[in-house]
Amino acid sequence: MRFKIPAKQPSSFKASALYLAGRTKGQSPDRVDWFEVRNLETRDPVAAATIMEATAAQNLRCKKPTYHFVLSFDPKDARRGKVPPEVMREIADEAIERMGLTEHQMMIYAHKDTKHPHMHFLINRVHPQTGKAFDRHNDGRKLTELCRDIARERGLNIPLEKEHIRDKERVDDFDLVEALKHEQPGQVPEGEYWQAKREGRTPQIAMDKAQVKALREKVQGHFYNAKDWDDLTARLGAQGVFLERKGQGLVLTNGDRFAKLSQMGKGVRLAELEDRFGQHFDTYMAARLKELARGDAPEANIPGYDAMTPAERKRAERVYEAQKAVYQKRGDPVRELEAADWDYRYWSGVEAVYRANERRLTRLEREKAWLQKVEPDYERRAQKAQQGFTESIVAIFREPEKAIERWQKLEASYGIKDAERMIKENPALLGRMKGRSLLGKENQERKKAKWAFRYLDQKRQRWREQQLKLGHHRDRIEANRRALNIALNDFEMMKLRTDVPFELKAIIRDKVIRRKKALSRVTEKAIMESSLAEDRKLDLLRARDRYMKRRRELERSRDRGL
Repeated sequence: MRFKIPAKQPSSFKASALYLAGRTKGQSPDRVDWFEVRNLETRDPVAAATIMEATAAQNLRCKKPTYHFVLSFDPKDARRGKVPPEVMREIADEAIERMGLTEHQMMIYAHKDTKHPHMHFLINRVHPQTGKAFDRHNDGRKLTELCRDIARERGLNIPLEKEHIRDKERVDDFDLVEALKHEQPGQVPEGEYWQAKREGRTPQIAMDKAQVKALREKVQGHFYNAKDWDDLTARLGAQGVFLERKGQGLVLTNGDRFAKLSQMGKGVRLAELEDRFGQHFDTYMAARLKELARGDAPEANIPGYDAMTPAERKRAERVYEAQKAVYQKRGDPVRELEAADWDYRYWSGVEAVYRANERRLTRLEREKAWLQKVEPDYERRAQKAQQGFTESIVAIFREPEKAIERWQKLEASYGIKDAERMIKENPALLGRMKGRSLLGKENQERKKAKWAFRYLDQKRQRWREQQLKLGHHRDRIEANRRALNIALNDFEMMKLRTDVPFELKAIIRDKVIRRKKALSRVTEKAIMESSLAEDRKLDLLRARDRYMKRRRELERSRDRGL
């Protein structure tokens, strides 16, 4: 999601309204996906522009009352169905509120004539009641923060900006910086970068088409022939790849790059694999985490551990750790590196399951807070629309309560559209109008009633739309509540199944340290002369290259006194 404020602002409300509506030469109305107005009595672009110009004329000091900006969305988000019209309308409402333009007159056009859906906001800077002009000071900064916040709340992509890139270059994790330096444009999504930065890991880069094809040829048969998750992970591990949680699904990763599960062939989907194996992937990984943790525990490797006193256990643990360090140092450096790398990758995979569930809870909690925050706005807009409709009824008919009751009966009997047409053709269906008409002459009260009647159907329609939006928003609140309860229950069950006796972050840190030590001892020559498969050799060489670059960078930093 991003914004644009054209350097040259429109000079005319009417010309801009017609152009955005596709009603000028060379344009087509088909480009408009949907159209809305705010604080205007009409949806006709020409009439609305006329009202806005009359309002702007109240402020003689404001030389440029027209204000135009655009909010656009990433085409990838559009293809994934993340920005349907109802979501765009909600984002438009939030943007207007955060910019402080809720009470200003404006027209909002959503266009679909480009790959990236976008919304144009044509706004009257002059307030319709106070006559004061909206201050555009720092509007670019406000829109920048607005786009970032909305995109992160709704999981939308944010384009890289100069300040984001500078921020990347200041991070402490050298592996993260190196990965970003060598990435090809468009391969690391913005969301993946920020998520990797928060979690202190290297962002994963998508495989290109050739790499996906080569991987599919190697592993596709294993997905069809595997009997359970254990069998499948063992088969994939022999090919140097692992299953890992990502978003709502799974990916195949070799540590540096990843491919989507759906790219491995027909029927290779998370839901289908879970149905065939009779076990959820998260449940399997939780059990796997428990098994790995207990295998690393001292009690699993020290004979007679349970019968020892606490002091004896501490001495035995120190001896065990020292013996393990000596064994790792004296053994074959390549074998130790391979073992340390596999160990690190396994633990990274099970940790990813925890991260995915934590992100799921965080996302739902954030959505809950946002839904509760904006609910009063929907209620206020619905009340305001109802009040506007009621005031018009009161201004038109002598018996307004009966008029509303008759309108509702007509809608129930003939439908909304037919009822509107019938009332427009014959207002007497709702009752007698105010004022008098004698011998073709109408008094002032009757003229006012007829003028108000011209916009009555629009006010009724606006009230109905706001009621539907409020109902939809309340449905979302209820859906969020159910989803949050399910997510909390799933996470608690996972923790009960896992029963890990250590802190997960501490375990991962130990695996990282072991891998770094192994990388510092091995040489390129030793890797190339080993009996490992060629693909595996390349993986280890890339890991060693990144590690050595990091070491050199840290040494240069120390030399410079940083």
